[in-house]
Amino acid sequence: MTVGASLYEPINVYKPIAPDVGIVDGPFEYLTVGGVRLPLPFTTRMTIVRLSNDDLFLHSPIKFNVALASELQRMGTIRHLVSPNQFHYAHIGEWSKAFPDAITWASPLVRQRARARQIDVTFARDLDPNPPEEWRHDIDQTLFPGGYFKEFVFFHKASKSLILADAIINIELSKMPEPWRTATKLTGMYYPRGQMFFGMWLPLLLQRRRAKAAFAKIYAWQPERVLLSHGRCFESRGSEVIGRIFGGPAS
Repeated sequence: MTVGASLYEPINVYKPIAPDVGIVDGPFEYLTVGGVRLPLPFTTRMTIVRLSNDDLFLHSPIKFNVALASELQRMGTIRHLVSPNQFHYAHIGEWSKAFPDAITWASPLVRQRARARQIDVTFARDLDPNPPEEWRHDIDQTLFPGGYFKEFVFFHKASKSLILADAIINIELSKMPEPWRTATKLTGMYYPRGQMFFGMWLPLLLQRRRAKAAFAKIYAWQPERVLLSHGRCFESRGSEVIGRIFGGPAS
């Protein structure tokens, strides 16, 4: 392991956040650019929601783990394997093979990205800005615009939890090795404040109408917590967090 990098231990264990919603921290992944794997370890996390019918909604599934799968099966039926954006999909195929009755949900451009990287995954359904019948009673959603970096964001109604992948990043610098620690600090995407992923800023400026509509919906949810795929989650004052990062509610 790279000196200076550390995980959110314990990994591959369900950690409850609120009734019917929790997170599972996974092993390190590494960024690949142009087919070259960079020596940049980053932590991974999936969020799990147990729906009213006891089906489980797995947001951004981490690397498949047999013991974890068994633990989740005791909680409910593993039914929805969700790719929130084209960068969070790589392990859905592994889970789908273990649970062939689960529905695999595609985000924009994820099929093309998987083919280009020869990742073995087949998506059955496409996400839409409006939640599907399967979870609309429990979870609302919207498409967060961002050009190449667009992302579906979700809101678990009962726990008032906003569920994100890359839209907000809140890296703990103590868990990063150099030189990546310094690079992360320069982006501003680090704990305790966190920021929107820098790759989304320019596309949002070019899609102001769509951005304004998405922000308005997120503000209307009034989340109490913000669950993230990368870095430390915001477990309280969720509305203050999104107001600060997204620039405050629309007037």
